Amino acid sequence: MLDKYVDIVCDKINAEKKVYLAPACMETVIISKMVFDKCGKFPTALCDNDIRKHGKYLNSIQDMQIVSFDKALETKDSEFLIVSPHHSNAIMGNLVYERGIDSNRIINFQPLEKKHTCALMAQNWIVEDRHFVCCCIEEYKPRFNHHNLDPKSGIESLDEIRNNIIDGKIPMPEGCVNCFTNKDCYIFKSRKLNSFDFSFRGWCNYKCDYCSSNKPDLKGYNDRFSLEEYLIELEKRDMINDIFSVLFAVGESCLNEKRFGLYDYCQDKKYFLDVFSNCSVFDESLFNVAQTSPVIIRKSFDAGTPETYAKIKGVNCYEKMLENVHKYIKAPYLAFNPKYLFVPGINDNEKDIINFVNVCSELKIDFVTPVFSFLDSKYFDSEHAKQMFKLLVNELAKNNIMTANVDTLYSETYHKVYSGSFGF
Repeated sequence: MLDKYVDIVCDKINAEKKVYLAPACMETVIISKMVFDKCGKFPTALCDNDIRKHGKYLNSIQDMQIVSFDKALETKDSEFLIVSPHHSNAIMGNLVYERGIDSNRIINFQPLEKKHTCALMAQNWIVEDRHFVCCCIEEYKPRFNHHNLDPKSGIESLDEIRNNIIDGKIPMPEGCVNCFTNKDCYIFKSRKLNSFDFSFRGWCNYKCDYCSSNKPDLKGYNDRFSLEEYLIELEKRDMINDIFSVLFAVGESCLNEKRFGLYDYCQDKKYFLDVFSNCSVFDESLFNVAQTSPVIIRKSFDAGTPETYAKIKGVNCYEKMLENVHKYIKAPYLAFNPKYLFVPGINDNEKDIINFVNVCSELKIDFVTPVFSFLDSKYFDSEHAKQMFKLLVNELAKNNIMTANVDTLYSETYHKVYSGSFGF
């Protein structure tokens, strides 16, 4: 379906209509490139409700500006393609039901309903490797019978429970009642999903203390899991949206021998393939997928010098990693998302931050994810941490690099700090 929407956008642009992609995110950046390669023109602009992004241009596409929805709506017949794993529903709902625009102006509009429910569970699923399926990483997350890791029966069970929770037929798990993601939100009436995440630990060749995947693989571990079979079962139940994202995490995904079938499947379906990788190994297969189909690589840099990188990662691989990243970004439909996770006393200093920003600028990065340390929740309250966080954000902004969080991965405390503490 993604190819179909690219064609539609091209036809409208060629007919001199104004077409905006929303929000400003890695998915819409890739689609902008696909549109240009198809018809030789970019969409009118990217559209976002974050005032901190307004007026900025992308580093990777110098012709693409980010504007407000108010600006885009000044043209009465402007149209929108809305693509976000976590925010498509909210944006569509705001435009159609709150601003009152004709739903026909949203190229990929679907009927919505407003429910007080978990906004994550209603739109995004995660399958983990500990015999349950859930929708977030909070300790109190909903856990569902996974039926011995059988995709068909596990998905059927989850969907039944999920719909009963959304409709109030069964109570929400106790820990979820007061969660910040449990709120009045727009969801698709079809109950189709925007994304599906494979959160399988696998194993990793790095030794980062903060990560759960810093130990060697157990014998036969990967034999327990199928990958694309989950997507096939979701499709059989007509649960996949026409623009869909598949996240493959955690650990080093490029060392998982079962990745090839998933790569091929996502490439064939034109699903966004979103992969966590430390980039110490150059995955030629992943690079080849990004020649024709959208790929996002999320890389935890966490350092600006080889010395700091070695301390955090447990390996001396900084230069090799950078070499591979430079190879990856040459793929036409690949977006690269560096993450900077603050580790107290190691990388929370000006030298590492400035050097990291310089690397991102050289790579023409559009979005960076800043993260407080997983190691100590008290670090949120550290004045030094806040100063360094603000320094990072300000230096990124000077280089026209925007910040982006990862909605399903972090706590309410992180989201509050991210959203409001620094004015970025």
